[in-house]
Amino acid sequence: MNQNIDPLEVLRAPTTGDRVATIGTFDGVHRGHQRLIAYARDRATAAALPLTVITFDVPPASVLRPAQFPGAIVPLSRKIELLRAAGADEILVLAFTPGLSQVSAETFMDVLAGDARVVELYCGEGFALGHKRLGTVDVLAQLATAREVRFEAIERVTDQLGVVSSSEIRQAATQGDVVTAASALGRWFRIEGEVIHGAHVGRSIGYPTANILPPASMVQLADGIYATLTTLPGKSDAVPSMTYIGTRPALNTGQRMIETHLLDFDGDLYGQELAVDFVRRLRADADFPSVEELIAQLRRDEAETRKVLAGRLTPQPA
Repeated sequence: MNQNIDPLEVLRAPTTGDRVATIGTFDGVHRGHQRLIAYARDRATAAALPLTVITFDVPPASVLRPAQFPGAIVPLSRKIELLRAAGADEILVLAFTPGLSQVSAETFMDVLAGDARVVELYCGEGFALGHKRLGTVDVLAQLATAREVRFEAIERVTDQLGVVSSSEIRQAATQGDVVTAASALGRWFRIEGEVIHGAHVGRSIGYPTANILPPASMVQLADGIYATLTTLPGKSDAVPSMTYIGTRPALNTGQRMIETHLLDFDGDLYGQELAVDFVRRLRADADFPSVEELIAQLRRDEAETRKVLAGRLTPQPA
């Protein structure tokens, strides 16, 4: 740990008054996170204090166990947007580094109760803070009491698979189960990225696509064809679409791509940022003996996509 770098610098920055705070990784800002923030929001309103959400720039597991970590659910910019929508007045982002991982729960609480002027602190019941996650909720309760900070751990949300968690959502995504992911998130699973030039093969077979390249740090959806909804920059209404993820074996390109065909749309999207919401996986990736058979399958996929999206509903909690 570089002694010249203060891993809690953001928390030590001058503040004008007391705060109610909640702390967590909040990857995905799923239904459990939303419940926690709503509870803290109510407490902050009752105390006439701002609600501060304290989070990390990346999930800690991506730093501590990078080989085993499948990727983040949302990029930091999207997480901040979702946290604000959930009710945060202020968001403090800590850079999660090996140095920060060495900070004890006691030091964290000293800074929260001291420089950060946190008078009430809320977290999820499975949260742990500090070096080696020794700051369990029981430990944090003791540390908070000693520092005259009101502390409470909020019960987790459950669904048909058990506790709603970021790990559950990542697992569902890697299996292509975007329905389960959406139920846990309370919204569709989304991939965002800039439209880049591809091989331009889609246009030649009647299915022009917008190829997007999301950050490599994001969790990867299973290969296949999906019914999706695509939002263009500056637009509020999503465009029905179908999205392919895979290596295009029928065309022998070998490069893994994310290609979205917008239904009944014609326009130049290169260089624009698209948000693609995944509603349902239609099938796994497959090879085809000929381009003609690929086109025939794409027509069936388009028909199924239109059928799925015609009855689309906002994801509902299980």
